[in-house]
Amino acid sequence: MEAYKEAIAECLAEPLGQPTETIVPMLRTPPEAAWGDFAFPCFTLAKAWRQAPQQIAAQLAQELTLAAPVAAVAAHGPYLNFTLDDDILSREVLEAIARQGERYGCGDEGRGRKAVIDYSSPNVAKELAFHHIRSTMIGHALKQILEARGYRVEGDNHLGDWGTPFGLLIAAYERFGWDDAADVEDIVQLNALYVRARNEAKADADFAATGRRWFQRLEAGDPQARKRWRWFVDVSLTEFDKVYDLLGVSFEHTLGESFFEPYMDDAIAELQARGLVTKSQGALVVDLSAYDMPPCLLKKQDGATLYSTRDLATLLYRRREWRFDTCLYVVDMGQSLHFAQLFKVLDLAGFEWAANCHHIPFGLVLQRNPESGKWEKGSTRQGNASLLKTVLEAAIRMARERMAVSNPDLADAELVARQVGVGAVIFNDLKNRRTRDVKFDQEAILNPQGETGPYMQYTQARCASVLATAPETIHVEPLYELLQQREERALVRKLAAYPDAVAEAARTWEPSVVAQHLLAIAADFNSYWTRGNKDPGLRILRPDAADLTAARAALTAAVQTVLCNGLKLLGVPTPDAM
Repeated sequence: MEAYKEAIAECLAEPLGQPTETIVPMLRTPPEAAWGDFAFPCFTLAKAWRQAPQQIAAQLAQELTLAAPVAAVAAHGPYLNFTLDDDILSREVLEAIARQGERYGCGDEGRGRKAVIDYSSPNVAKELAFHHIRSTMIGHALKQILEARGYRVEGDNHLGDWGTPFGLLIAAYERFGWDDAADVEDIVQLNALYVRARNEAKADADFAATGRRWFQRLEAGDPQARKRWRWFVDVSLTEFDKVYDLLGVSFEHTLGESFFEPYMDDAIAELQARGLVTKSQGALVVDLSAYDMPPCLLKKQDGATLYSTRDLATLLYRRREWRFDTCLYVVDMGQSLHFAQLFKVLDLAGFEWAANCHHIPFGLVLQRNPESGKWEKGSTRQGNASLLKTVLEAAIRMARERMAVSNPDLADAELVARQVGVGAVIFNDLKNRRTRDVKFDQEAILNPQGETGPYMQYTQARCASVLATAPETIHVEPLYELLQQREERALVRKLAAYPDAVAEAARTWEPSVVAQHLLAIAADFNSYWTRGNKDPGLRILRPDAADLTAARAALTAAVQTVLCNGLKLLGVPTPDAM
């Protein structure tokens, strides 16, 4: 809708004595659709004009000269409300969607700019827990959204494959062994060994010390330690890829913390050369007390590196090798202090680009505890977290069972069950603002009547069904002026605003902006379709009115295109039948 805002701003520019670029950001959406499409608040003019805002609005409404596509202006209290020409809007929007197809919603504000997104980033030796859905799918959606707005994006799955826990894991392997004959997957045994190693370290100081020594050997390049560690990583990656394939997620890079090991000493040396590193009780730190933060620890007393060291080396590498303009870390809120420290250290070191590094925090994903009834987050360290693959498989199974009842003759039923089940899990996550906690209720997310993935998929499939039964109308030149119903006008405006929603999602790094806009489009289309079922004159397909049918089919095709485009950005599949 930016072009229409500019048209309104041009009407206001001369009487206000202001350039259009100043006026456009001031335009608002009226709280009631009947009042108009855009509103200009007159409060800011009151002092200069020495009139009440209501008087200014009334005066401007009488004096303004309008030009297409602006059709009408009216004062409403202190606001000046503008209404766009329905016929022009319908023709321009629907023709643009038909012409641009999959490109509708794309923009070029990111052209020539590169973004790096750090997302998913699970820890090796553990299966992907359900809470990994958040970083994985928020990051994947942001990658798609930024690419749609012209950015080049490097997605990096920054594996947690280094640190003292791996020394503990090697120590546990050496002490407890491995059951090659066990009838379970390697990843299951590895995850159990990880939990056992953590518990053993808490109960046995000698074991914990042995684990620390193993990590020192690992960092020093000890062949035995490296061999064990490499096997742990390979087992984990094989399992991760199965789940990513199910989700439809891929990465440009999968570089674990270990990849940046050779760069850690140079990163510390660079900070030392800039006078930032001091010793504290034998450890190397950057003092951040002047910024109300604890010190950033770079090396322990025993010389072992830490999370901060590895992230510092990683970020310096990404800037040097990938030359990013923006670097986003899609990591839970619990790491906010860590990233504040990391970015502050780089800022103090004089790296101006540190201001373009951002933590993209998100809330928890909660599941109901069957015993207590409380909503809780599971813990992989405690071994009580739901696995992501288990949740996805359960959603697919439930979708399969429901479709076997509702549509037993559905073609490609297994593929559609996968699309619906996985799509339900993904959409449930992304429809919420990322900083909010997300409650996961498997029954609720598969409800085709709620604000769910199946509801969105079913709406798109409904569009496909309508169009499939009216192929002859698609090739008739539509008379857009026939689209006069309130649902039709509302749909056109929401379709027109879709590119703005994608742009806002890219600007604010918030996928839910797209999801919520798609929900609004789906709600209006379903209302439109339902009303037509009750009143034959309002049906989309009118055998007795070819011109009207052609116009409504064009509108339906536009709705389907936008739903498909938006759901693709979110990573939600769109089957044509369910």
